Amino acid sequence: MIRARIAADFFIILSIFIFPYWVPLLAGLFFLFYFRNFYEYLAVAFFLDLLYGGGVLRVYGIPFFLSIAALILYISAAVLKKRLILYG
Repeated sequence: MIRARIAADFFIILSIFIFPYWVPLLAGLFFLFYFRNFYEYLAVAFFLDLLYGGGVLRVYGIPFFLSIAALILYISAAVLKKRLILYG
């Protein structure tokens, strides 16, 4: 399982530099449900905010919107995992 997680990290790091910003976010969202405690998702969102200047992707004037959205998704996924039978 650790090799799969390292491969997922490597894929996300590469996709940050190769693909548009939404591809690593969607891949991270998938890995968020696939792995347990995928903290790297928060780091990816923060790095994307830093890479794009923190102000380029402003939604409703909120700086670091991707990082805030990733934190909300991470908490929501943790709550959802506890309630699903699949992750029981």
